[in-house]
Amino acid sequence: MSLRDVAIVGVYATEQGRSLPHRTSLDLAQEAVFGAIADAGLQPSDVDGVAADWPGPGGEPGEGASWARALGGPVSWVSDSLLDTSGARGVLKAASAIDAGLCDVAVVGGGMAGMFGPGASVGPGMEPCEFTDVWGGYVVPLFALVAAEHMHRFGTTPEQLAAVAATIRNNGSTNPEAVMFGKGPYTVEDILASPMLASPLHRLDVCLTGEGGAAVVLTSLERARDLPHVPVSILGGAMEAAGGAYVLPPSYSEVGRLGERAAGRAFRLAGIAPTDVDVLSLYDPNSFEIIRQLEVLGYCAEGEGGQYVADHSIGLDGPHPVNPDGGCLSYAWNGTQQMTLKVIECVRQLRGTAVHQVADPQITLAANAGSAAGHYEIAVLGKG
Repeated sequence: MSLRDVAIVGVYATEQGRSLPHRTSLDLAQEAVFGAIADAGLQPSDVDGVAADWPGPGGEPGEGASWARALGGPVSWVSDSLLDTSGARGVLKAASAIDAGLCDVAVVGGGMAGMFGPGASVGPGMEPCEFTDVWGGYVVPLFALVAAEHMHRFGTTPEQLAAVAATIRNNGSTNPEAVMFGKGPYTVEDILASPMLASPLHRLDVCLTGEGGAAVVLTSLERARDLPHVPVSILGGAMEAAGGAYVLPPSYSEVGRLGERAAGRAFRLAGIAPTDVDVLSLYDPNSFEIIRQLEVLGYCAEGEGGQYVADHSIGLDGPHPVNPDGGCLSYAWNGTQQMTLKVIECVRQLRGTAVHQVADPQITLAANAGSAAGHYEIAVLGKG
């Protein structure tokens, strides 16, 4: 077998919100996991591989094996790390476990509630970061350091960042599932007129915080062909890490090209070029990250990302639409499962069931994190 012999067969996204006081993290995680299993046409007892959040109560919080009782029996493979339970990283590791014969059906996902609400911001991580916390270095200014250096080096403009933000936010404003549904439409001028959070990032350049859940189910491509949906194969993927997330104040010199090596590996494994990808579902904690990722993914040369978004639409009518669902900027950011939502949008596009459906896509790409977060994961997906 290979990764190409593994397919995503089930997806599920819960409600997303700035704050979900009527929900718990376990409630959302269970809805997402059991929803994805049902979408796959399977039973919980069919799942023998788990990379999913277990927040508690019950079981052992943080330990994936706690899902065994809920699923109805022992499991054969678990992965407990926070980022292993979401997005491209979780999908690649679960697919590798299936490929290796360690399990037959795996679920990746989870949920979070009770952490955020209106006005909340995100710190560097769950544990204290001694070299960033002292300076007030929460996530936004850490990403802003990288953006500011890129602008200084290459002449990237605030208007180019704002064009990215307006495009993705406008996708979300017409997506009924998005937290920011009905907010907009936005113009470049609207983005630039919003308050500055950390130069060069305005408030509307930066994603929201929120709560919600998501999950995906994987199995062998052979088994997938007997299930209800068109299988979505994992054509290729890769990961790259520059160190622990948010441990040190970042610079463009250190992390500006983070993801370039991973992109090269992912495209080689998939046997495609960047231009073969029909839909890009990219991690967008802020507008600049899209510009940076378009460069490292190979859609333009280093330093030309700002001009690329000015010359080539990243909207639904462009050659490579970016985040048709509204991304983290408008659809949802919910702790870590927003990374799984990137995969879900790719699967929905390939199934032809997306809210903002692109015409007949054959290949999609989900990418997570980047620059100041210190890690980058890519999954290239195609119709099985």
